[in-house]
Amino acid sequence: MNTETIEWLVSMAEKDNYDSEEVMIAEDDWGKAVYFIVSGWVRLENIYSQETVTIEIIGKGGSVGEAGILDGVNNNTRVVAMSKVEVLTVSAQRFIQILFRDSQIQNRFLKLMVSRVTEYQKYSQFYRQTGKVRLATILISLADKYGKLTEKGIQLYNFPSQNLADLAQLNIEECSQIIDKFKHKNLINIDVNSQSLYLPNIKQLHHIIGKLGNE
Repeated sequence: MNTETIEWLVSMAEKDNYDSEEVMIAEDDWGKAVYFIVSGWVRLENIYSQETVTIEIIGKGGSVGEAGILDGVNNNTRVVAMSKVEVLTVSAQRFIQILFRDSQIQNRFLKLMVSRVTEYQKYSQFYRQTGKVRLATILISLADKYGKLTEKGIQLYNFPSQNLADLAQLNIEECSQIIDKFKHKNLINIDVNSQSLYLPNIKQLHHIIGKLGNE
């Protein structure tokens, strides 16, 4: 979006902060606001009885909550901060006003919705791939959307293994084993002090998908 549109959007928003593991959108809070992630990481999780399963991770530059305004969301889904998070919050009423007023923002969110539908269609075939391919696919997707290029490789948050396991449709033991193999092959480096996960060789991860995904 152009600078004028961004400045106008920011003027309509309120700044909010959340601590790690704080619930940002509870199951019955969908449709009240849109949250634009300024910094930090959040996860969407489905709640099944006493079990929670991570279904998406969103970082800086992403947004969450618009689906609840535009088309509704199942009430068993919530959004939780994974780290300290800063957001710009736009109420549902203002968000609708913005969409009607600015065609550029309409187009931006239309493209976002289409891209998510495309992802979900691909995801329906996801379970047929090997565990290694599934985890590599998740890491590449997060890197493409939210990764920061550094001298150490593409920087992401050091996501808990359980969250990555949920996204890759693996149990925690399988996920941990694959992560250890990726570490051994220098495909993943973890800096505990900065809570960062680095992907020093993204091309090799793409190679894993191409090689094993066709077997």
